[in-house]
Amino acid sequence: MTKNEPQNPEVDDLGLTSEDWEYLQFAYNYDTIDPAPGTVEAEAFRQMDDYARREVERVAAAEAADEAWRASNRRGSAPQPGPELEAGQ
Repeated sequence: MTKNEPQNPEVDDLGLTSEDWEYLQFAYNYDTIDPAPGTVEAEAFRQMDDYARREVERVAAAEAADEAWRASNRRGSAPQPGPELEAGQ
């Protein structure tokens, strides 16, 4: 085992289990607790804030790229001639 590996693989770097995270995600989403500053719960909420912010930015960027693609296709939306077919096709 290396220094960086947690001693209990079911506990993350904050010392939280998957069940702890489920509880905290519920609390975060439904505002059932207000964690005290400097607690593990506060750090978990901070990480969830960071994730939510990145996800909103990712979705906004994807929507902007999609809209730009649609706009570029609207500008050049005149039908383009296809390849000429040979006799019998």
